[in-house]
Amino acid sequence: MITIKLNCDKNIRDKFKRYNINKKKLENFLNFITNDLKSTRKYWFYEIKVKGIKGVDSQYFWDEDEIEIALKCNDCKTNKERRLYFLSSLIHEYRHWVQCHIEKVPEKKLNYSEEDIAEHTDNYTKNKYELECAEWEKLVEKFDNFLG
Repeated sequence: MITIKLNCDKNIRDKFKRYNINKKKLENFLNFITNDLKSTRKYWFYEIKVKGIKGVDSQYFWDEDEIEIALKCNDCKTNKERRLYFLSSLIHEYRHWVQCHIEKVPEKKLNYSEEDIAEHTDNYTKNKYELECAEWEKLVEKFDNFLG
């Protein structure tokens, strides 16, 4: 069984409060989807630092135990849109963490550059691992009521 604990900085804790996100429920959701993806007989415990950063672009650096989540929302008009953008950004970067630490995907498999990201080329948008992240973002929308 894989257990995930989020160690959130003040900015992220403030966002959780503002968007009425229960951290424990979020961790339970992450544990559920992670264990559904990768079954194991051993017990694994991971602690991930979640850091809020200025701007609209979240990021994960391969082989790190920290994900950085954007504190601003790109083109969001309502509080619900901002909440979903925040959650989907967190889940997207968390999925990259899972690819790295749980599935042991080598960084070179994400064969796109910063330019590909900025220009939204096929190298980026059709990359298998980015598509997996997008699938998990959709899960957040489906389970938004559970997380609230």
